[in-house]
Amino acid sequence: MQIDFQQMVEKYASPLFRLAFSYCGNRADAQDVVQEVFLKYLQSPPRCDSPEQLRAWLTTVTANKCKDLLRSAHRRRSAPLADTPAPPGISDEVYEVRAALEKLPPRLRSAVYLYYYEQLPTKRIAKALGLTDAAVRSRLRQARKRLKELLGGEEDG
Repeated sequence: MQIDFQQMVEKYASPLFRLAFSYCGNRADAQDVVQEVFLKYLQSPPRCDSPEQLRAWLTTVTANKCKDLLRSAHRRRSAPLADTPAPPGISDEVYEVRAALEKLPPRLRSAVYLYYYEQLPTKRIAKALGLTDAAVRSRLRQARKRLKELLGGEEDG
């Protein structure tokens, strides 16, 4: 499969940025990760026969770069900024959900992002993240439960 690099960047930069942001929690780190992913593509392009394979490769590399960043010594030494109010034009409910998502551990946040925002099936998420399908479903269940707690929802049963 032959694809123009500029077209690939235009098509995949935004979803890869959102995935990286869901892991990293800040714009600068997410932008750095996406740049590293495209650099890796330029240095050694994968052999992909379809756009789905390319998307899976890009998603996997993005997730792995994010994990590397989160494990780095610099990242462990830095502290997040204090909570900030919702930006103008964003409803309190949307901001509240966004803030709750950011409180999830990256392993849960990435599953939620890929399932709900990118609308990938659990089998594709599993392949991209190097997990089993059951592990992805378990992470989604854990994330839903934790979000319900964070947002003050009622427990079922």
